[in-house]
Amino acid sequence: MPVVQINGIGIHYQESGDRNKATMVFAHPLMWGPDTFAELLTEIARDARLLTVDLHGHGLSGYREAMTLEEMAEDYYVLLQELGVGKVAWFGYGIGGMIGMRVALAHPDAFDSLVLMATSARPDPSTMKASTLHLWKMFRDGHRQDIADPVMKLLFAPSTYQSRPDLIARCRNELVSIPDGHGMFHAAIAAFNRSDVSGELHRIKSRTLVLVGREDPAVTPAQADFMAAHIHGAEFKIVDEASQLAAIEKPLEVARLVCDFLSRTGSLS
Repeated sequence: MPVVQINGIGIHYQESGDRNKATMVFAHPLMWGPDTFAELLTEIARDARLLTVDLHGHGLSGYREAMTLEEMAEDYYVLLQELGVGKVAWFGYGIGGMIGMRVALAHPDAFDSLVLMATSARPDPSTMKASTLHLWKMFRDGHRQDIADPVMKLLFAPSTYQSRPDLIARCRNELVSIPDGHGMFHAAIAAFNRSDVSGELHRIKSRTLVLVGREDPAVTPAQADFMAAHIHGAEFKIVDEASQLAAIEKPLEVARLVCDFLSRTGSLS
């Protein structure tokens, strides 16, 4: 499996699709991995060269114990340069979106287009930050069984709990089965300590789609709409009956919205 040494740590990626076509990069949310995008990867496999990256501290990627999102963004920009992929379409989910915004701001010509899902340009409110930091410390220290249920309720809509108990059980089992949470914890700290880039969104040049689950308590539709309104020409879509993990709750709907955006904007042509 390809691992590239970037700024002292290994960054793991996987490649699929057609190398002769435009590249789309997928950066997943905290705690989860590239499987978050499974439905979408299947939908566009014939139309693009696909790169999925393991975020710092996830999968086979390394991490630093003191990281900033800006440093992480630079790592992925260097990775893209090393791979020689040219301008890419970037799908950033959660922290992957925070990283994507910072790449787009620091390197305006890196992206042809940008999909931002369940992500925020602003820091979390202090009350939310305190409660989630407590959960992350328990996660890091091995108490994953103890936090699994409250975390699941943050990530999935109530309607999903009622209609998809099998999905909830599967994702809960994935969470409690994570063997070592230290790397993910340090990535989470980078996200929690993030700078406010909301005042810089107007500088993003990439064609942009902002997506959010209607019932996401961490990134509300109002917050996502704010980002879309401040990125020139950005589109804004809400996924109904979904929360933070809308791509897992409503994979076909998310795939439809993203594929429609890519098709209309010619992002992969």
